[in-house]
Amino acid sequence: MAQEVQAGLKLIAVMDGTSINGYLRVENTPLIQRYNDAGVFTPNYETLAENSRPAVVPILTDVSTGSLMTPKSLTWKYNGITLTFGSNNLSTNSGMAGVFKKVTNYSTNYGSTTKTVEALRVMKNLVPLSGYDNDRISVSGTIETGGNVISFNEISTEVIIQKSTGGTFDLVMGDGTLTQDTRELTMDASLWNEGSEVTDLSGYSFEWKIVNADGTETGLKNASTAHTQKVTADDVDFQARIRCTCKKGSDVVATAFATVTDLSDPVYVQFNITGIDGTTVKSGQTAVVTPVATRRDSGETVSIGSWNWQTQDNTGKDFTLTGKSAATFTGTNASVTYTDMVRAGYGMNIYVSTDIAL
Repeated sequence: MAQEVQAGLKLIAVMDGTSINGYLRVENTPLIQRYNDAGVFTPNYETLAENSRPAVVPILTDVSTGSLMTPKSLTWKYNGITLTFGSNNLSTNSGMAGVFKKVTNYSTNYGSTTKTVEALRVMKNLVPLSGYDNDRISVSGTIETGGNVISFNEISTEVIIQKSTGGTFDLVMGDGTLTQDTRELTMDASLWNEGSEVTDLSGYSFEWKIVNADGTETGLKNASTAHTQKVTADDVDFQARIRCTCKKGSDVVATAFATVTDLSDPVYVQFNITGIDGTTVKSGQTAVVTPVATRRDSGETVSIGSWNWQTQDNTGKDFTLTGKSAATFTGTNASVTYTDMVRAGYGMNIYVSTDIAL
């Protein structure tokens, strides 16, 4: 029996054999706010009950175990500005006083259990803190594991701010993680119109697809036409980009994307990176990226003769590294120069795969 082992370098920190995967999950109400010329905000965060206001939750997982990790420290930013907080945990920045609240004991679900984490809650309307265009919430910090302190930088999520047009739809869903204990999850795509959730979905249908790295699409097992879709470990090889398209009749109403990471396979892949600190390539540096396959049950390293590689630029388009003839190639490792990073738009996606015997 063989397993196709796949991985993507969408990591935020790598040190001493510990790989961490991270993203920000928005709960309660999406970070979508619309406004009109009369100064009406939809939704109006300030009229919502506090526990219904958007909460931004960092989800940081150990790739080897799938367990949720607790940060040692967190630094929150809004549009690159570091947020400061008073004794009541409300933001104190000029122009943003009381807009955000640091919740140190926020309860969130991960897998089949409830975890307590630090989260950032939006307390006031976000229009127009920095104009009338989209904004960004990000977080950096540290995690302590095995006696080592690992830094991670700028995990972020977008804040959508748009002028009301009288019929603008948004489809919203969050990322997910499969583990050895939780080998299936249910994706939920919520439809919003002008900042208010659409609760009557009669007449709407939902199409679910996996978007592959090469741009092709495949269907999910047990495909649904409802706003929920079960995703199992059989659907995902390490990571899958899930697309949900909402239609009314044959007309497309809105589309949403989410990433599901599978940390349940018997063999997982981590990346050993030398030449840089973490995953940031600075001027004059070259990162040497080496994938390592490891059995979850024993921790034994699996010998791999060669990996299949694919590299993409910051927009997801195929990108050819210096010294390579194409964006796809084979080898045991890959070198990424700072010049490569600049050409790629200061961000790069790296994917590897191979078949191994179980």
